[in-house]
Amino acid sequence: MSMRRRDFLHHTTTASLILAAPAVLRAGSQRLERLVLQGPPSGPSLTLAHAVGLGLFDDIAREVVFTCWSTPDELRANLTSGRVPVVAMAAQGAASMYNRGFGVHLVTVMTDGHCGMVSRHAPIEHITQLRGQRIGQPFINDMTGHVMRRALAHHGMTVADVHLVSAATHIEGAQLLLAERVDSALLAEPAATAALLRAQATDTVLHRGLQMRDEWGRITGLRPSLPQAGLVVTQAFAEAHPQHIEALHRAVEFAAAAANANPEQAAEHAAEPMDRPATVLSAALPFCHLTARRASQARPELEAMYSALAEADPGIIGGRLPDAGFYLI
Repeated sequence: MSMRRRDFLHHTTTASLILAAPAVLRAGSQRLERLVLQGPPSGPSLTLAHAVGLGLFDDIAREVVFTCWSTPDELRANLTSGRVPVVAMAAQGAASMYNRGFGVHLVTVMTDGHCGMVSRHAPIEHITQLRGQRIGQPFINDMTGHVMRRALAHHGMTVADVHLVSAATHIEGAQLLLAERVDSALLAEPAATAALLRAQATDTVLHRGLQMRDEWGRITGLRPSLPQAGLVVTQAFAEAHPQHIEALHRAVEFAAAAANANPEQAAEHAAEPMDRPATVLSAALPFCHLTARRASQARPELEAMYSALAEADPGIIGGRLPDAGFYLI
């Protein structure tokens, strides 16, 4: 056991984590020379960075490289080229790639939803309050954009009832809000918390409002959950290294529980790769709703999400629900 893991087990106070650790950390034989992972500039990367910091992938590979991708286009290019075989990405994007024959599989759902409304004038507690507003919308043609349009439709609204202002990233969406160029913004963590802390430091008033996980529960009729991102591997990786798939899931499962139990330690591990202050990340972590559910276990909620998104545009998920082959474990 590495020193990092010994230190962690020594300092962790959650008994269940301590008891779980030995099983979680055994990855088996045939250790890889190098494991390359990427994650988004948002909540799930806290889990991956924490897993790296705790040495949870060390029994899978001798060298572990983790970085954050900047845009979904960069992510897709890295996946399809094989440069990065293990990623955290939008569950909608993963389903679309799978249905289009790109050879990716979902291993683990990593969040129950980590985006919500932040506003200038008053807290947004209901989607209909957005009528007539200028809304900062990061990734307008990807997951958060699809979520916003579906939420509007659930309340009989369309994009014609609001003015969506495209933002290249969630941080850019936060900047639009702070510069008073929009009335509200749909922001993922940690960008939402960063905006609120920045406003507080400059005597500006911003309000945290509706969380999309709660809205999504109303849309699907299920529990408040937006399973918007997960751990994805390429088919080539899964075929070449089937013995490591379970180990990847269990490392993520352990890291998510550890991050929720000790946000400050997780934030310290994630600060450098996510290029965000640890204080911001630790404050944001409770709003990331980090989890680690096997893809097959989360399938009913994923299919409810996919079906709801496809009502507006089936092309969003590649024209159909992904079949059982998409759910790797």
